[in-house]
Amino acid sequence: MTAIGGFLPLEIAAAGGEGCHAGAVALASGRACWHVVLRTCRPSRVLLPFYICDAVLQPLTATRTPIEFYPLTEAFLPAGERQPAAGELMLIVNYFGVLSPVVEARSRADAGRVVVDDTQAFFRRGRPDAWSFNSARKFFGVPDGGFLYGPATDVDGLPPVDGTDCAHLLARLAGDDDHALEQFRRHEARIGIEPRAMSVVATRLLGATDIEWARRRRQANFDSLHRLLGPLNTIGLSLGDAAADAPMCYPFLPAAEVDRAALARFGVFVPTFWPEVPDRDAPGFEWERQIARRLLPLPIDHRYGPCDMDTVSRALLQVL
Repeated sequence: MTAIGGFLPLEIAAAGGEGCHAGAVALASGRACWHVVLRTCRPSRVLLPFYICDAVLQPLTATRTPIEFYPLTEAFLPAGERQPAAGELMLIVNYFGVLSPVVEARSRADAGRVVVDDTQAFFRRGRPDAWSFNSARKFFGVPDGGFLYGPATDVDGLPPVDGTDCAHLLARLAGDDDHALEQFRRHEARIGIEPRAMSVVATRLLGATDIEWARRRRQANFDSLHRLLGPLNTIGLSLGDAAADAPMCYPFLPAAEVDRAALARFGVFVPTFWPEVPDRDAPGFEWERQIARRLLPLPIDHRYGPCDMDTVSRALLQVL
């Protein structure tokens, strides 16, 4: 029973419509979605790229699933002839959100053995007959959330994620960036892998978000950076039409490693995808280790416009 009376909750307008991912299972995080896939399929082995964050490994460790790393081509696609055998799964990452046509083709060709990690490609819609999952937290200011596509089992009636920590979001909104960053890191460390439903707060926040406006801003910002920086980008990806997918970032690969601290002094903060990769205990994969050090995922999200993209490009050109 809903209580009547008492103090008012945070004002979050309820929005109509089915949302961006109608038909998907709304879970607490991308790693929770991945855990459901593993729990449902019980694969004998998972093939996954070496260039991947440790968060993807956590559900594999929890389910005691054997893994085999595979190398990537310079186009960030699986290299070599290794294909998933009967009983195995192959995880393919939609890197930076710019590989949607390719991962869609692989997914259709082998829907039962390929899982698409769309955590950097929120706007790609999956299919009920093929495994894929995304992350709302990487694209919007919400405390949790991810959408799972595929023939999942035992997901109806899952309890929502325990607690809804929005302290980092509220601190950032108030302009207390240093405190917000500390709180954000603590929040990320607390995110679990257990299958849980998306929280009510995250559901309402996403429902009240203008998703299509955010998508158009990303597209425009990506185009702006590609126009300004494309001639200097050494990445082995075709980025001319990638803006249509509203990617997570603009992947800029300089000819030599760039000092991120120097960019920060210009007010441009660029993360590393992923700092654990260069030191991971496995032989080989030198290209992937080099990419983890050098690649700059430049921000293009809906907070920013053309003037901000000019600022990013000017800062980068000065550092280069």
